[in-house]
Amino acid sequence: MWDKDSGKLVNAKDEEGGVIYIESEDKTVDDVWRIPMLQPADKTEFVGYTTQKPLELVGRIIDALSKPGDLVLDAFCGSGTTLVGAEGLRTKRVEKDGQKKKTFYTEPPRRWIGCDLGRFSIHTSRKRMIELQRQLHSEGKPYRAFDVYNLGRYERQWWQQERLKGADDEHRRVVLGFYKAEALTSSPSPLLHGRKGPAFVYVASIDSIFTRQELAQVAAAARQAGAKRVNCLAWEFEMDLRLEAHRLEAELGVEIRLLRIPREIMEKNRTEVTFFEIATLEAEPVHRKTNGKPIVDIKLTRFLPSLAEVPVKELAALQERAIKHGFDFIDFWAIDFDYKEGQPFRHHWQAYRTRKNRSLPTVSDQGYIYDKPGSYTACVKIVDTFGCDTSITVPIKVI
Repeated sequence: MWDKDSGKLVNAKDEEGGVIYIESEDKTVDDVWRIPMLQPADKTEFVGYTTQKPLELVGRIIDALSKPGDLVLDAFCGSGTTLVGAEGLRTKRVEKDGQKKKTFYTEPPRRWIGCDLGRFSIHTSRKRMIELQRQLHSEGKPYRAFDVYNLGRYERQWWQQERLKGADDEHRRVVLGFYKAEALTSSPSPLLHGRKGPAFVYVASIDSIFTRQELAQVAAAARQAGAKRVNCLAWEFEMDLRLEAHRLEAELGVEIRLLRIPREIMEKNRTEVTFFEIATLEAEPVHRKTNGKPIVDIKLTRFLPSLAEVPVKELAALQERAIKHGFDFIDFWAIDFDYKEGQPFRHHWQAYRTRKNRSLPTVSDQGYIYDKPGSYTACVKIVDTFGCDTSITVPIKVI
């Protein structure tokens, strides 16, 4: 314990009664923590993240430097070990029959914030926290909800200000150059920025999300200019935009391609990049009755991933497989059965692959019950094996 009068650690013991330190003239506090390295063979804890740290190490740091209820920040959260430790999960090594084993136990949690630039990191942390929630739920212990936020587009904003001197026209010129499209000096519409073969090209603003309204305006401008095809290049796309593109194609007779601008164009010495169409996701409601009550689940009917994050050397091998076996590229999917536009996504149900279980259902088993008949909207969110998010809404009619 800490003696306030002497300002020394005196007769300190751990929870099991083991001696950590006894005040002595001959011995000082041991500053070496003997914690085994995390091994890939450890299927209980290892999640396959290259820089993952042992939970025992991180938990010990959290215990030493904070108390329950404090706020713990990990600005480079990686696989989420700090978040798991702050939430209350710990590991302890015990000797049993001459073999070292790990036991898991919970402590009063800390509040926590985890940050990372990597999509794979955020996705790994999200799955890990959901797994912890499930573990605590199965043990009859309380668990807390968490949210995932995108806090900004800082990389693009910095690139625009530092390299492009803030001009959006310069941004469009650079994008068109990488896309190998001709920039139009005299355009039939301010919404048509370039041409590639028979198609007009539209380049969305660097700091915006390409919306349904924007898409409708671009498609109408292309039709008015007499074009049969328009390629829309953007950094981010509004949910359900692929479905809206299909509707506009049928209405206007203009073929629409939605292509994501690759972040690699911001690299200083980059000269070649590949533009890929955004992912295609389709789903439908499954209606059943249980004890006379109507219940609803969601069935995935089609998924074609975007290959924007695939290394060039692996691209050819994955393209054919993505077309034939798109569901193989889904790593995680979740459903908000009562989605409201402008409100946070609520995980009423989710499924994901783990290192031990690579199977993944394509039909939910939530059996969601709505309070009363009417029209509702479900939102389906997918994270593919490349860490990219794709979301769509599914209309639901409850009779």
